[in-house]
Amino acid sequence: MARLAKSPTRSREGFAFEYLDALDQQLHLGSRYRVEVPSVTGKNSPDIRVRVRSSGKVVQEQQLKVNSQTAGRAANSQVYGKQEIRTPKGQAHQSTNPHVRESNVSAAEVSKGASNPNQAVRSYQFKAAIAEISHAAAVGAITGAVAALLISGLEHFLAVERGEVEIDQAIAAVFFDTLQGLVMGAGSVATFATIPAFFPALAPIFHIISVPLMAIGAFQLVNQVFQILDHHESVKRNALINQVYQQDAQFFESFDKQVSDYLGI
Repeated sequence: MARLAKSPTRSREGFAFEYLDALDQQLHLGSRYRVEVPSVTGKNSPDIRVRVRSSGKVVQEQQLKVNSQTAGRAANSQVYGKQEIRTPKGQAHQSTNPHVRESNVSAAEVSKGASNPNQAVRSYQFKAAIAEISHAAAVGAITGAVAALLISGLEHFLAVERGEVEIDQAIAAVFFDTLQGLVMGAGSVATFATIPAFFPALAPIFHIISVPLMAIGAFQLVNQVFQILDHHESVKRNALINQVYQQDAQFFESFDKQVSDYLGI
């Protein structure tokens, strides 16, 4: 980057636009996709590739042009094949070519980034990391809330059926359990996402770890559901056995009393 800081203005602007646009797209696409700027480029090769993070499959290639008129000519020439042509927004002469897409990155941001590319990249990297952590926290919150709602709802409403608690008590308990699951889910997943978000080189390792962790979590959830159902059936069965025992005890007690009265004992 220090070498690029001494490059001509047009080269610095091109570099700044590539990285700023890539980071902006990563910010909006989330963790499912990886937006990368290829380190090795050739003639008409893409400036940006968008891949599916899990499989590495390329879903889009992009060609970036700092000037809107240059972008329009590039789109008309079709030398870049299926690559999407992108240009900064907010230029004095906006492109009217329908095949040119404006970036969320403005021309002013590109100019600012060209004067200090290191700072611009660091700023967008931080924003992208925060966005990825926020996205992970939201997913964790939803997952935790749904899991807690399922488990707590099943447990408490079966307790209502058994007559152990009132319905209003069950609703309150389920609400607070769901709220707790939401907070714990958001916190744990956000914590897990923080390290790979700020240290992308560790992302593949955490992706590999996340698969067995998800499987274990799903197994524990299903196992807990079966435990609750088994407990419910066990309580009902014990209650029925106790009822039959009491009925039998009352019968034999009554029978014994009748025999005693008959014999005058």
